[in-house]
Amino acid sequence: MIRILLVDDQALLCEVLKTWLEVEKDFEVAGVAHNGEEAIVKAEKLRPDIILMDVDMPKMDGLEATKVISERFPKAKVIFLSAHDDDMYLGKSLRAGAKGYLLKNTTAEELAEKIRSVYFETKPTLPVSEEDTSAFQRQLEDLLQTYETKFQQQLEKVQASVNNLNPKAIDSNYEKRFQELEKVTKKSWESLRSELFNVQNQFSEANRTLDSQLTKQLINIKTELDSQLHTALADWSRQRAALQEWAVQRDEMRNTPEDLESKYRSELMTLINPLRASIKDLDRRLQIMRNAVISALLVAAMALSFAGWLYLFNRSENSNSAKQFNEQIESSQR
Repeated sequence: MIRILLVDDQALLCEVLKTWLEVEKDFEVAGVAHNGEEAIVKAEKLRPDIILMDVDMPKMDGLEATKVISERFPKAKVIFLSAHDDDMYLGKSLRAGAKGYLLKNTTAEELAEKIRSVYFETKPTLPVSEEDTSAFQRQLEDLLQTYETKFQQQLEKVQASVNNLNPKAIDSNYEKRFQELEKVTKKSWESLRSELFNVQNQFSEANRTLDSQLTKQLINIKTELDSQLHTALADWSRQRAALQEWAVQRDEMRNTPEDLESKYRSELMTLINPLRASIKDLDRRLQIMRNAVISALLVAAMALSFAGWLYLFNRSENSNSAKQFNEQIESSQR
């Protein structure tokens, strides 16, 4: 999560920026400050990762606040969000310790992209494409033209002052004035040389960064192409192996009529043999059941015959007993 501190004297702009940033899932607006002094206090208290800083503010401007924050809190990265579309402010912001510079007419997408690029990089944001480098070179030429114009104006003022001088009226005041003009001119030259030196360093850093990124991109492209080529070769090898296997299977499937007849006969016998065994087992069980029924019938016939014989035997015995009983009665009556 990237913690962000908003610093601007316009409360409405702070609310708009807060609305933009809170939409991003990896952003957290830690706090809001409305001048440079409050920004230093909030930076010490909240310890933000990114500080969106305005340039012109009451009490303490953004440049002074950035110098203090860069010295006391080096982990906090400052991005200027300014209305000044001037190279002078860009150079001052970088010298103050800022890591990026945006105009206030930027879009929400550009602002989010800038915050992420500054947060994940340790160096100030510099041009990284040929188009940006060309624009940077145009800015350098404009800066040189600006200082040339300023220096020419100062020379014209000095020349006008010299032309207005009367040798008889030269005194200590004029000498003092010449000394002041000399100091101003020397200071302007030193400022110009410092600006040119800084811009030259930035331009060289931009070229180095561009070369490094181009080299890195070429290496990445080569690596990606090698990976894609390796993947394509692996896929081709797998497809070739699959085609060879399919060809072998196709050749194996080309059987002669005799092979097909033998194969189908074998498959048919595989189906018939279990049926035949089942039928044999069923016949055996039926034979056992038939024998059991015949045995049961024979036993029943024998039982019936024996029961009939017993019945006749009992009946004969009963008849003889009755006859003897009648004879005894008759003899006793006599």
